[in-house]
Order: sequence, then C-alpha cells, then structure tokens
Amino acid sequence: MTVSANFAASAYRDVMKAGEQLAKNAKTSGALEDTGEFADLVKGALNSVSEMGKTSEATAAQVASGQGNLVDLVTTIAETEVAIETLVTTRDRVISAYRDIMNMPI
Repeated sequence: MTVSANFAASAYRDVMKAGEQLAKNAKTSGALEDTGEFADLVKGALNSVSEMGKTSEATAAQVASGQGNLVDLVTTIAETEVAIETLVTTRDRVISAYRDIMNMPI
C-alpha cells in the first residue's frame, strides 16, 4: 500500500487530536491523577484501547447495516490500530526495561 505525505500528515493529525481528547477525558475523569500507581496508568491505557475497539466494532456494525459511513469506519479502525500498536510498543519497552534491571549487577 502506498501512502502519500498528505495522507500520513492527516492521519497523524487525527491521531494527535484523538490522543489529546483521550488525555482531556482522562484528566476530567481522574484517570491521570498522580496516585503513584503505575498499575492504574496501565489500566487506564488498556481501558482506552478497549473503548476504541468497541467504537470500531459499533461503527462496523453501522456500516454493515447500511447506516454508517465507510470513511468513518476506516478512520476509526486506523485510530484503533495505532492505539494498539502504541500499547504493544509500550509493553515491549517495559518488559525490556524490566529485563535490563533484573540483569544489573548488585
């Protein structure tokens, strides 16, 4: 698949908007309060990816029933894919950091 620079810039802008909206929602809901608990931060990230997946599924159901817009479906799926890739990358880096710490000499 060939991706043009305009498409990539547009996708990046849309993802940044979605990230800003998620951060704003998390702040208003208290998900990003400084509780000192890393687990709470991870749970919040998992919940936001889960919600994005549910939104994608709902949009797909609307398109399948003839009531939705195909462009909205593609955008929603792309946003969900980026969120999942970000989550997986973060997980991999956390595991790598843990392994590095465990391999440090005492």
